[in-house]
Amino acid sequence: MFLHAHPDDEAIFTGGTMARLAAAGTRVVLVVATQGERGVALASSEAAGSLAAHRRDETAEAAALLGAARLEFLGYEDSGMLGDPANTAPGAFWSADTDTVATHLASLLREERASALVVYDEHGIYGHPDHVKVHRVGVEAARRAEVQTVYEVTVDREYLHFVETHLVSEAGQALAAGAASLGIAASGVGVPTVLVSTTVDVRAQLDVKRAAMAAHASQIPETASALRLPIEEFAGVYGYEWYIRQGPPGPLEALESI
Repeated sequence: MFLHAHPDDEAIFTGGTMARLAAAGTRVVLVVATQGERGVALASSEAAGSLAAHRRDETAEAAALLGAARLEFLGYEDSGMLGDPANTAPGAFWSADTDTVATHLASLLREERASALVVYDEHGIYGHPDHVKVHRVGVEAARRAEVQTVYEVTVDREYLHFVETHLVSEAGQALAAGAASLGIAASGVGVPTVLVSTTVDVRAQLDVKRAAMAAHASQIPETASALRLPIEEFAGVYGYEWYIRQGPPGPLEALESI
């Protein structure tokens, strides 16, 4: 089971892993906490009012491309970037009761008999409040459901240091412009290489990963920097996905023998 904060996170951070697992016969379940209401508004005034519904549809298309067998939305609202008033608005994921969310997620884990749960690292990769919340509720839900293997998706900041164009670093720059509150450590994007326990090579899945990213056209249009990269550069940036494993080896380690 993959728990993500917003539509398009699944494609950017774990799309290749999801595709590899599905191709290997593993049941992949995608759970998305919010509908990304605070993403980039659609061009038409009519569509702008239904951004959440539009992004749900985009996620369904991406999930199908990646081989997900089930897609669930938890129904919370996008909390916006760090320091945004939306952080504490009614219904915002960041301000949701952790116990309530963890209880719901634990029930899904038990229902699916999940062998592992994927969340974000403790800093939410780049500090987004909803990403941090995913880590917190995910770890608690896994404990309650007795799911022993938890993968914290992250990025190898030393690897990405050599990459100029990356959606994560762009998001990190936008976040840095916000208020440094909420107690989230401003430690940069991702983690040092030494903290990465599991690296999944997804270069053979780049076509489907790129297609899944492109399915989120409201946020990642064809003119986006990532989608304009030549295939060699796209492979260099998005050809690996990184995790910090907590608990015993699980399905991601099994991919190494395939």
